[in-house]
Amino acid sequence: MTEAVPGAPATTAVHLIPVFEAKRGFEHELSRLLSELQAASRLDDGCLEYSVFNDAEAPGTFLLYEKWTSSTALDVHNEQQHVKDFLVAAKGVMARDLKVHRLDPLS
Repeated sequence: MTEAVPGAPATTAVHLIPVFEAKRGFEHELSRLLSELQAASRLDDGCLEYSVFNDAEAPGTFLLYEKWTSSTALDVHNEQQHVKDFLVAAKGVMARDLKVHRLDPLS
């Protein structure tokens, strides 16, 4: 999904919000794929939070909140087969490329 930030400490928690937009008519399929990804990813080492949400104001848009113990844990997660399989399957049902927001806490 996204790679670690160059120069960032490998032990700093990483917060991400990927945004997924389904092609018209494929909302249910993308929701299903994201639910499967959520279940598998929550079992990955270093996962502190992995929750998918529907955007209440934009039907067919899904947001994922991820929190990882470190950039290393995120890198390992991104190499898992369930992530690779999701990206291949989702490509055919997404209206546009995945956009990932990396969050920096204010304090």
